Amino acid sequence: MKKIIKTIILATIFLLTAPIGYSSKFFYIVFKSSMLYYFFAQFTALIPGILGTFVRASFYKQTLKKSYLDLDIGFCSYFSKIETEVGKAVLITGHTQIGMVVIGDYTVIANYVSILSGRYQHNFTDPTKKITDEVNDIYNCIYIGSNVFIGDNSTVMADIGDNTIVGAANNVIKPLPPYAVAVGNPAKIVKQRTKEPSQTITV
Repeated sequence: MKKIIKTIILATIFLLTAPIGYSSKFFYIVFKSSMLYYFFAQFTALIPGILGTFVRASFYKQTLKKSYLDLDIGFCSYFSKIETEVGKAVLITGHTQIGMVVIGDYTVIANYVSILSGRYQHNFTDPTKKITDEVNDIYNCIYIGSNVFIGDNSTVMADIGDNTIVGAANNVIKPLPPYAVAVGNPAKIVKQRTKEPSQTITV
C-alpha cells in the first residue's frame, strides 16, 4: 500500500514539475543555454523534506542527460550542469554541489561535497587582467563509479573507480582505481578492498 501511495504522489509531482523541467530542457536544446535550467536547479534545491526530494528527482529526470526517479537528493544539493548522467538508486545528501559528472548506480555522496567539472576548470592565462574578466572555463566530465561512497566535506576533481570509498574532508585530485579506500589531502590510497570470491558447491 505504501509503495502504491508513493508511486501516485511521485507521478503527480512529476506532472506538476513537467512545465519547468521540459521548458528548461527545451531552452537548452534550442538556444544552447543552461540559464533556465540553472535557475530551476537552484530553486528546487530549496524545497525541504520528502516533497523536495520528489520534486528534484522529477526535475532531473526531465532535464539531465540521464537520471532516474529513484534519485534521492537532499536539501540545498543540486547538479550545476545539465549534461550530467546519474545512475540508479543514487543517494546525495545535503548542501552538495555537483558539476559535469557521470555517476554510477548505488553511489552515495555525503553532505557538503563539491564535485568540480575537472581539475583545470579555470584557466587564468593573463595576470594583467582581473580574475573576474577571465572567463575561459574548461569543463571536463568526471566519472564516479558504481557503489562508491564519498564522505562529508570532500572535494572531487578526478575520476573515482567502482566500489571505492573516499573518507571525509578529502581532496581527490588524481584518479582513484576501483576497490580502493582513500583518505587525506590530497587523497591517497590507504587500503585496497578485495572482492570475496563466490563459493561454488560441486555436487
